[in-house]
Amino acid sequence: VKMKKKKNLIIITPDQMRYDYLGCYGHPDIGTKHLDQLASDGVLLESCYCAAPLCGPSRISFTTSTYFSEHNHRNYWSTISPDVPNLVTQIKNAGYVTGMFGKNHLFTYERLPEVWDELDEICLGNYDGLEEYRHAFSSFTLPADHPFNITGRLTDEALDFMKRRKDEPFFVWVNYQDPHPAFTCPAPYDTMFNPEDIELDATYYKYDADKQPARNEVWRVHSEMDLCTDMDLKQAIAHYMGQIRYVDDSVGRIMNFLNETGLEEETIVLFFSDHGELLGSYNMTHKIPVFYDCLTRIPAILRYPGKYRGVRFKGLVEEVDLAPTLLDLMDIEIPETMVGCSLAGNLERGRFEYFKESALSEAGGGGPTWKEPVKGLKLLAPHLPTSLGPGAMVRKENYKLSVYADDKCELYDLEHDPDELENLFENPAMKEVRAEMILLLTKRLLSVKIRDTGNMEWNSRIYPQDVRFEPLELCSVGKDVEDENSERKIRT
Repeated sequence: VKMKKKKNLIIITPDQMRYDYLGCYGHPDIGTKHLDQLASDGVLLESCYCAAPLCGPSRISFTTSTYFSEHNHRNYWSTISPDVPNLVTQIKNAGYVTGMFGKNHLFTYERLPEVWDELDEICLGNYDGLEEYRHAFSSFTLPADHPFNITGRLTDEALDFMKRRKDEPFFVWVNYQDPHPAFTCPAPYDTMFNPEDIELDATYYKYDADKQPARNEVWRVHSEMDLCTDMDLKQAIAHYMGQIRYVDDSVGRIMNFLNETGLEEETIVLFFSDHGELLGSYNMTHKIPVFYDCLTRIPAILRYPGKYRGVRFKGLVEEVDLAPTLLDLMDIEIPETMVGCSLAGNLERGRFEYFKESALSEAGGGGPTWKEPVKGLKLLAPHLPTSLGPGAMVRKENYKLSVYADDKCELYDLEHDPDELENLFENPAMKEVRAEMILLLTKRLLSVKIRDTGNMEWNSRIYPQDVRFEPLELCSVGKDVEDENSERKIRT
């Protein structure tokens, strides 16, 4: 009897893509027809929050399904051992061939060949080394033949991998650089949007610096935003939109391949961004350890062949929920170390309005917040001291609270103030709401290590270190896990 082939998996992750710059999330002009079609064919998560508005920490949280302050990898270039139970090795151990194309920002670099059967790891930082990259808001055309023009190349490599591996279960992860700063893209994307047609939104003009964390103003000074004209920012936004269209067309190429080869009926697709981009909001670009929706609310679209079409999932979802969802849909065991919750049950039962009571996001290195700009320091990207100063955010219903260890705190009513311009933290009328949200955030932070395995005893045969008591980094998959996966394959 011929056994049914397992579902393949494709993950597509752009870096630093805002959710509100996709047509399916409401952008009126950008024209992301391929991602909009993907959303029509699948599940669009309307309120998905990243675990951290930083590249490495966010991707580690996604893959291990653990929160920022448990894995404690706090910087852009942070990496984690692949011995820690994670989505990628769990799928690989279930018999899949694996390929990764693009930036890593995840596993220890010297061990990447152990994780990926095929690999082209390339990270361009912030397009460092390009002469035109002079400010965090710089935008310019990237020559088509420049070695930094990699979005098309990565797509080619992913397609080649799938063509050669289509007869075996495969997992391919495409990690695009775009739309990461610097704001640069090749033709025709560099002129696809006219800067003069772009209107700068209210967050660029109307913010109150005195009611924001001090880190915001320090970053504005270090990044020389005083030199950024309205037209400079409009040009940056136009090129950012071009970068997104480059990604959208690349997604279209991947989906067309699935359609043409018949693989669409046996392939799960997840599209999500690791975090967002300030893009002029509050007169800043890039990202820093703050928690405005433009940074922490991420686009996330899940397509499962033949099911859940056209779903707009309104409930609060956390990035840590995505990996358990994929494993659940692929009928692969979810490691007991993972703290996220699978969406599969809600999808199957048609329950899309509510999922979690709250969403947690964290950021900031373990040093004091730098309260005053360093004289003469000019930064192209938010490196030290910008990345210092721990903070955490919780959202419940329409309220969002951001607390920092040593900086101004923030409280916003997203129903009446979706742009997060009126900080209510010191408003006497919000005393009860503030207290409730502070208590909730405290409980959420105390709960980052809690995982309900349903048993008092830990499964030490598969996971020798009990991470309820030991650091996550000490945990590795036990020697019996491959045997158990083999038995599971036979059973299924």
